[in-house]
Amino acid sequence: CHSREKRKIGDRMAVDPMSQMLSGITNSVSQQADYPPATKHFLLIGFLGMFIGSIVFSFLSLKKKENKMQETIMFLAVAISAGCYYCMWSGFGVNKKLDSVGNTRMVFFGHFVDRLFSMPLVIYSLCLVANAEMGETILLLGLDMLMVLCSAIGATQLHPWKWIWWTFGCVLLVVLAVQLWMVYVKAKEANSPSSTGILILTLLTICTAFVYPAVWVLGEEGLEAFDINVETGVTVMADLVGKVVFGLYLLFAVLGAEEEDAEGAEKTSLV
Repeated sequence: CHSREKRKIGDRMAVDPMSQMLSGITNSVSQQADYPPATKHFLLIGFLGMFIGSIVFSFLSLKKKENKMQETIMFLAVAISAGCYYCMWSGFGVNKKLDSVGNTRMVFFGHFVDRLFSMPLVIYSLCLVANAEMGETILLLGLDMLMVLCSAIGATQLHPWKWIWWTFGCVLLVVLAVQLWMVYVKAKEANSPSSTGILILTLLTICTAFVYPAVWVLGEEGLEAFDINVETGVTVMADLVGKVVFGLYLLFAVLGAEEEDAEGAEKTSLV
């Protein structure tokens, strides 16, 4: 009898932590009411932009019968971003953080989830069009994921530890940018017909990637040069440019031009 009671108590103790964790997830309360109006509007713009982009890329992917890898990758990238932005706009994917001074700040962890899954897809898309080696591609994907993880960990830390993680992330970002530029240089040296387009795509990726640490250090987490409204607005614009604009330029200006050249060469050979 005593052993049976002990077993029941042990089972309850084993279940309780899991139940508490699931309860914390399923019973989480939306924090949308605490958002400044401008922040809420920017997050909605981010969701709508990514949602419309996902519809466009989905249509382009379904329209093609073959060679639809790039359209599929871009659809997945912006669809992930759309889901994360909707989550943040509705008041989830955000936590309140009490800093070392005693001020309460909002940390949008949805941004880190978004970048952790969507940015490797964008980088992989760029590597495909540049015909990068598999080793180079894996290195770039690994650098990007490590950079995002450093930023996410830094967002949970207080002064001075957050600056150490921010520095780690910036070092990884610089290495990532150098490697991306080397991929472009190799494509140019190989006389790739899309070298100009690859240059623009590379610059788009590098410039938008540098926006995130700049916003972090100038925003409320860093020097407090501007508030969360500006921080959210700049981040949303960078995301839209780095994914939707990137994808549209890739599919229509770069790959579209390659397909036209291939069709023209085929007609010429037939004549």
